[in-house]
Amino acid sequence: MIHDKDYDLPSVRLNAGMYALTKLAAAGLTFILVSLFLLVHGYEDGIPSGWPVSVPYAIYAYGLPAAIVADALLRLFRSTMLSAALALYAIAGYGAGLWLASEQGGSAIASGLTGLAVLLVFRLAQIAGERYPLLLPLFALFIPLLCLVVV
Repeated sequence: MIHDKDYDLPSVRLNAGMYALTKLAAAGLTFILVSLFLLVHGYEDGIPSGWPVSVPYAIYAYGLPAAIVADALLRLFRSTMLSAALALYAIAGYGAGLWLASEQGGSAIASGLTGLAVLLVFRLAQIAGERYPLLLPLFALFIPLLCLVVV
């Protein structure tokens, strides 16, 4: 017999799916924003000189795992404050930049600071995705496909 209480429990798969969709959408929106910034500043091929990898590769291979680690730490510390989240994302972003520099080459300080800035944009993109959920499929599904086709 099914009790009414069973229906009050949130679906773990639904929560995990929404989390993954939100993360992918934040990565897609971050990619668009960083690409527009680079386009406005006139970088050739969308890559600043001395930057070791393409923007989508940096965001999806280094930024996305760093954001997931930051979220895990926020959940571990049970923090819901925006300032704590931004501080943790800044630290994770700097770490992602150092990780990128150690694996791909390049200046550790420049990569760290760039990673810090990009992960803060990532967090703000994630907040935007949570506030406007209709944009999630666009940035989560179509932008990664665009990256695969273009890059």
